[in-house]
Amino acid sequence: MKRMRNQQGYSLVEIVLVIIILGITIPPLLNLFSYNLTNSSESEYSTRALYFAEERMEEILGDKRASDAGKGFGYILAPGRYPDDEPATGFTRHVTIDTAGKRVNGIPYAEVRVVVRHAEIDSIVLTGWVTDYD
Repeated sequence: MKRMRNQQGYSLVEIVLVIIILGITIPPLLNLFSYNLTNSSESEYSTRALYFAEERMEEILGDKRASDAGKGFGYILAPGRYPDDEPATGFTRHVTIDTAGKRVNGIPYAEVRVVVRHAEIDSIVLTGWVTDYD
């Protein structure tokens, strides 16, 4: 039997080893990509929810600062001023403004809380304080 000196190609053993190695390494990599895609959508929902919460908080703070336009601290405290809404499909936004017994050095203040919910993420809660002080 003669041996070929200029052997080209791969042996059956080498091909089987490559298939086994790929079979072991590819499934975990696919799971990693799947996990990243899932977290990517959660991250998008969280970012949008935070945007909606900041948007409402900025509206409230703007109304508080606009005392020259007939707004101000008393304006933002009016019941029903900031009703619950749905800023985008699947998102709900709720505002609570609490003034019960809130005073510092005789100056009243309010705790403003904006909560945005979506079924795919935990609630996003943004809290701030406004005072009746210019």
